[in-house]
Amino acid sequence: MKNKTVELSSELLLELSAWNDEKAAFIKHDMYDGKMMWMVFDADGERIAATDDRDFAFVVAKQNNLTPYSAH
Repeated sequence: MKNKTVELSSELLLELSAWNDEKAAFIKHDMYDGKMMWMVFDADGERIAATDDRDFAFVVAKQNNLTPYSAH
C-alpha cells in the first residue's frame, strides 16, 4: 500500500525526472519517524515503504514490479 507523498529535495527531484522511467524505484537513506530508515520511492516521488534494512528495501521495490536504484 502506498503512503503519503513526502518532501524530496529539488536536486533529487531533478535527478529523478531525468530518468523518465515509471518502472523505477529509488532507494534513499533518510529520516522517517525519528530514525534513519531506507525509503523506497516510486518514479513520481511517492513513498512506497520505509524499512531499516537496505536489502529489504530493494526486495520491496522488486515485489512492486519496479527496478530499484540507489539515490543519494
